[in-house]
Amino acid sequence: MGIANLAAMLGAGLAMGLGAVGSGLGLGYAASGALRAISRQPAKQPELFRNMLVAQAITETPAIFALVVSFLLYFSQEKPLDAANSPAQAAAFLAAGLCVGVGAIGSGIGSGLVAHDALDGMSANPASQGQVLLLMLIGQAWVQTGCIFALVISLFLLTSGNAAGLSAPQDPRLWSLIPLSSGELLAAARRLGSGLAMGFGAIGSSLGIAFVGGQACRWLASAPGAGARIKTVFFVGSATAQSPSVFSLIIALILLLGA
Repeated sequence: MGIANLAAMLGAGLAMGLGAVGSGLGLGYAASGALRAISRQPAKQPELFRNMLVAQAITETPAIFALVVSFLLYFSQEKPLDAANSPAQAAAFLAAGLCVGVGAIGSGIGSGLVAHDALDGMSANPASQGQVLLLMLIGQAWVQTGCIFALVISLFLLTSGNAAGLSAPQDPRLWSLIPLSSGELLAAARRLGSGLAMGFGAIGSSLGIAFVGGQACRWLASAPGAGARIKTVFFVGSATAQSPSVFSLIIALILLLGA
């Protein structure tokens, strides 16, 4: 049992614990929107209930991503690790759990916010239900991109190995009091930095896209005739809100893969 084994267990717990937060809140937002919609349009209860279940299935996705990474971290201990005492390997496992766990928060909450506003719009104008449902699905899918980026970085971290290629020469003046080489510390810091950059970087963009998508659904139901203009603003606004998470992905990849 080495520090990498301990980090894998801690990372597995963090991945699922943090990953459950966003989806749990998002599922509640979606259900609260359905309750409001059904109270307004009791005759449309079957359609609204079905749309709620569809929205909740998508909202559950970030938690499923976190669950997958948590299992991968846990079952990585089934066979002996080649670098069980490597700080870089330990940092990679811990960062993988943090990345997907934190990255799932914004996507889970955001999906629920989009669903809440879409269901509210459907009840205000049942005739627009088909258009609003399609836009809701697009908005929810777009909100997931931050969590998908976090999942990709987590999988890279899980397979990053001992990172010998990221080593740097020993500098006795700087590291004389630390029982690790500067190369080991650098490799560990790169992994932790990569996971944190993508995990936290995904939150804001996911919530920003959710605000745009939710309002687009609400106003599309209110003014179906302006659908083309509303969708144009939705796509442009969501694309710009997405850009910070793309920047985070670039930095995460540079930290993880850069020489």
